[in-house]
Amino acid sequence: MKKFAFLALLLPVKLSWGSTVRPAVRHATPATSVTCTVASSTVPTTKPTVTFPPTGSIPKDFSPQGLEELWNLVGPVEPPPFTTTREPSLPIPVPSPPPPLYPTWYAPEPSSIFLNLSLPEGFIFGVATSAYQVEGATKMEGKGPTTWDWVSRLPGFIQDNTTADITDLHYYLYKEDAARVAAIGVTAHSFSISWARIYPFGVAGSPLNQQGLDHYSDVIDYHLSVGVEPVVTLYHWDTPLALAAYYGGFTSPQIVDDFIHYAKTVFQAYNGRVKTWYTFNEPSVSCGFLSQYPFNVSLALGVNSSTAPYQCAYNLLRAHAGAVKAFREMGINGEIAYKNNDFVGLPWRANDTDDTEAVERHASFGLGMYANPVYVNGDWPQIVKNTLPESYLPRFTEQEMDDLKGSADFFAIDSYASQYVAAPPAGTASCQANMSDPAWPACNTVVLYDSNAGWAVGPSPDPASIAWLQATPQMLRGYLQQLMDRWPSPKMYISEFGMDEPFESMRTELFQILEDTTTTNYFMTNLGEALLAIHEDGIPLMGTFSWGTRPSFHSVFALR
Repeated sequence: MKKFAFLALLLPVKLSWGSTVRPAVRHATPATSVTCTVASSTVPTTKPTVTFPPTGSIPKDFSPQGLEELWNLVGPVEPPPFTTTREPSLPIPVPSPPPPLYPTWYAPEPSSIFLNLSLPEGFIFGVATSAYQVEGATKMEGKGPTTWDWVSRLPGFIQDNTTADITDLHYYLYKEDAARVAAIGVTAHSFSISWARIYPFGVAGSPLNQQGLDHYSDVIDYHLSVGVEPVVTLYHWDTPLALAAYYGGFTSPQIVDDFIHYAKTVFQAYNGRVKTWYTFNEPSVSCGFLSQYPFNVSLALGVNSSTAPYQCAYNLLRAHAGAVKAFREMGINGEIAYKNNDFVGLPWRANDTDDTEAVERHASFGLGMYANPVYVNGDWPQIVKNTLPESYLPRFTEQEMDDLKGSADFFAIDSYASQYVAAPPAGTASCQANMSDPAWPACNTVVLYDSNAGWAVGPSPDPASIAWLQATPQMLRGYLQQLMDRWPSPKMYISEFGMDEPFESMRTELFQILEDTTTTNYFMTNLGEALLAIHEDGIPLMGTFSWGTRPSFHSVFALR
């Protein structure tokens, strides 16, 4: 049994946040338009435009020349400073434990508070990353371009106009990274595979990139050799750019078979070595992107910015169900699910019926859009069906519902924060009846402070960060209980948690960098509440994964 004092081993891990943008609920740019006005935090006097080839206009040329034509859509790529895998010098030196930062009467040791509380046998202390944010080596060893390689170069999209061409160079430093996290007691690394490294053109029937398949095989083997379990996500938002160009990516039903084909290739290659799999990371976020600049310039024919998130949800869920069905039919060893995000929330005004209804709408249009089909009945939440016509949200067939229901072995949640939910200013009824209301169709707003005296839900991140990324450990137990009550599962993982401290990068003195009280407090309070959730609430929590292993590409958007 692992003792709670072990949590302190995680504290040296610095966090960075691959930030998400809350999807705008509705836009009106038609899919036939391939020009988009740039949105910027500085709002230039003359706004540049962004162009992308009309969907379907690029031929499926699977030759080296065809691949280069796709890279030409991205533009010049910065090469890595070195192209060989670095071998770490073992053993990795581990820093001495830090001295107490507070008097013991103010901050006693966890072992003196949680007497005789142990974590379940097999509990996982993990870290999480994503391919695009940490790998670098963007155009190396046969990889195809992704949508993120393209959008990161568009003016005004990334706050500081950087790309992930180099980022952490985990592609060549994975052995060093794995050895370092193993040295501080981390037992698992949740990482994603880049679809475009396995199939540069994305589609079934296109050439397999053996170098990419071999690379991830080496990554998996090395993690196992140092005692770190590899946990694999098949898709963390980085759609092969070819699929966006050929047919509009996840807004087209064509992507379902292509994703299943890719998934089966990866399952077969790594069967027996990877025990925990995710099909998709935070699908509500990746589908929400498609209503916004610049992703909305490459939609499937007949899809526009208003309908794109819902067409995406339909296609993505069918791809998930198909991949899980293949996983089980192939007899792959291990467990599989997808990574949820968002929260249910609490009514901002406790006795307000409008706010109570807003919570239900927030849950249905957020987590429930994906969790209801998988964990409840194979179908969309009733609130969603009552609001969205079939022209927006396709309805599942009986067979699709059968395939979806039960298509996850456990529940994974990226539990960054839980906050209050309120009705929109005009009220939920008025919003539901008015498709032009900015809050339609979800018809709710997230509030970061209480309705009594305006106290924050929790400590806010640095001013340079995203306001909603508050530290809310006092909400965690209720948050996890809400998830289990609505979407019951025999096992749960906190698949990501963390906070954002952009101002930390301004520190130059080592002693200041090491004295990381904010992150220390965040870890200890969240993990302590997780321990109590297991023992006092009966939550079947079997692991936590902090985001990430080192500062990574920081996707802070300048969207408006």
